[in-house]
Amino acid sequence: MGKIALGFVVFNPASSLLERMELALSADWELFIYDNSPSDPTVRSFCAGRKNCHYFTSGKNVGLGYGMSVVSAQAYYNGHEALLFFDQDTNFTLTTLEFIKKFHEIHASMADSYSSVVFNAKTRANEAESLEFVCQDVLLSINSGSLYFLENVRKLGWFDESFFVDCVDYEFCLRSRLAKLKTGACLNTPGYDHESEQDDSTYHVFGRTRRLRKYSRSRVVGTTKASLRLCWRSAIACDGRYLGAFLRSLGGYLLWQSVVRILIAFPWLARSQPVQP
Repeated sequence: MGKIALGFVVFNPASSLLERMELALSADWELFIYDNSPSDPTVRSFCAGRKNCHYFTSGKNVGLGYGMSVVSAQAYYNGHEALLFFDQDTNFTLTTLEFIKKFHEIHASMADSYSSVVFNAKTRANEAESLEFVCQDVLLSINSGSLYFLENVRKLGWFDESFFVDCVDYEFCLRSRLAKLKTGACLNTPGYDHESEQDDSTYHVFGRTRRLRKYSRSRVVGTTKASLRLCWRSAIACDGRYLGAFLRSLGGYLLWQSVVRILIAFPWLARSQPVQP
């Protein structure tokens, strides 16, 4: 490939991830993988002896921010212009990879003013549609499906390692904004699926169908603290747009975590069912 590398930070991944990595290797993508669960030899064994599969670990779980810094820096110093990052439970196909590769070829000049572009399937009805790029600028984007322009990521100092899991992506968006770099989104990516392997359930509540998951109390506390840190940073920077965005995100998160706990305690309030892959 030369221009785009593929990155993952993993923690006890399912076997489906290995299938996707095999798929990418078959198309000559170069993979950079940080393993936060090295006591499980599955990913390490998969990477052993594979020329385009680079495996890293520090022997323990050091979090997402640290792992993303490692894979992006290694890809940069191996000569890549961009890193396409996926969570371990995000599905993609060869069509997905080709679509993003084509986007990068056509829009290479975005590296002059953008730190990243996130790809998703929010406006896509089916894969028979024309493969046109539907793009917009966004305040906030998630890590999974993001194409990071590595020269700009390097200038930003990679990712904030003090954020263990939650808000690594939002913190990067804020720092991009403060550095006068933009973040974008491409909304009609074929083959992209960020839902099937999630542990969510479908609830019928407030007249709508919604996918929810009850996180542990420690996770909710951690997310709340990370979000409040971002609120403080945006307030210090006098950036009202990001302060408002972080407050809305935190409010919505706490609301739905409260709702799902009520629904679990009183299941008669709503019908629920597991999400089928």
